[in-house]
Amino acid sequence: MNEDMEFFNRFSHMYLHGFKNLSDMFAEPATEHGITLDEFYILYDIAEAKGKIRLMDIAESHGVTRSAISRLIGRLLRKDYLYQEAEDHDRRNKVLKLTPEGARIEHEVFTELVQRNREWRQSFSLAKQYQTLNLVEEFMDKFVNENASKQTKKTTYADTDLKRAEA
Repeated sequence: MNEDMEFFNRFSHMYLHGFKNLSDMFAEPATEHGITLDEFYILYDIAEAKGKIRLMDIAESHGVTRSAISRLIGRLLRKDYLYQEAEDHDRRNKVLKLTPEGARIEHEVFTELVQRNREWRQSFSLAKQYQTLNLVEEFMDKFVNENASKQTKKTTYADTDLKRAEA
């Protein structure tokens, strides 16, 4: 029982004082630009899309409902960070594209996030960061996303992020 209490207390402390603060710290560059981290990732997905990307594509890759993504996209449309363009072969399908302002915001937030990661490497090597991510992903896949991981494809940003950071 002592072992259970120790684990519970350490996990609770990490959740209350670690995960929440990490989430806030990671979201800060986006919030400084008046968007949420989820909205940033929509801009990011559109910026990185090789070809056409639609609302349903983003909903699927984020593992959320169409209506949830629709609300976020609606806010980005109102802020004039993106626009929709009807496809030629089916006018009902709308392709999402960044406006120049949306591209600027996406680039600035992305650059700040990459810079923060570079600063972390001063005391926590990239190899150690990947070890940590792999361990957390394994835990999440096993205990949190067990059913979800079977139904949705896993999206990783690491390769794209590193290529863009080096550019």
